[in-house]
Amino acid sequence: MIHNKAAFAKGAFLMVTFLAVFVAILSPLFPGKMTGLDYADDFFNKLSKNSSDYFEQVKATVAKQKGVQLDVTATIAKPDPAVQPDPAKAQEAANKDAQAAAKALQAAGATVAIKDNVITVKGDLNAILDFATTKGRAAFDTTSADQEKPEKVADRKLVKDLWKALGALVKPLQKAGKIADAKAIDQVMKKALEPGYNFYGVDGEPVSKNIFMLLFLLSFYVVYTLWYGYSIFFMFEGIGMSMKKSKKKG
Repeated sequence: MIHNKAAFAKGAFLMVTFLAVFVAILSPLFPGKMTGLDYADDFFNKLSKNSSDYFEQVKATVAKQKGVQLDVTATIAKPDPAVQPDPAKAQEAANKDAQAAAKALQAAGATVAIKDNVITVKGDLNAILDFATTKGRAAFDTTSADQEKPEKVADRKLVKDLWKALGALVKPLQKAGKIADAKAIDQVMKKALEPGYNFYGVDGEPVSKNIFMLLFLLSFYVVYTLWYGYSIFFMFEGIGMSMKKSKKKG
């Protein structure tokens, strides 16, 4: 039952226009046939890339590992039971990941022994981490124009395999009391391999050259949120539901 037609009509108009804009945002109407969400995501990725360059900091950490010899046994994790409930297939997947991890570490100069999904890694930690950092940098620097090249695609896969391989070494090293080694590996993973993989093919752009688009998108987000809120508010007011202060009892 509508009690206030004017308020309800105002709310309905806001809701209809809100939904029309929402449909437009989800349609491939933007450059590159992207949806509005994809366009905004790509825009913010380009802006955040330059602020995610920690490679010089990582290199300084890696340099401190000179002379450190790695000798550690680690287990490559099986897939989550929710993803792969079959124990045999889960073991098979873990074994496959262990093979990929071993291959990646061998490319970094390590000696790796494998038994099922358990790997024993020996080698120069500085050389291994320096290799991983270099590969992360190469993936990070890959532009959209080069991202489909086979050698670039292979490098990105190597970055992912190195991330999995090094990640498996952290806990065993911590348990062995080699905290500094574990921290160095963790930093290479988070500040070299992860940015390299995530920003692969993204063309970084400075905020200063995109300040107007940035302000527009942030303003639009605020206005669009209020747009929806007011449409609900006016429609509820139209059907007699509104927020009012309760009268004080005298």
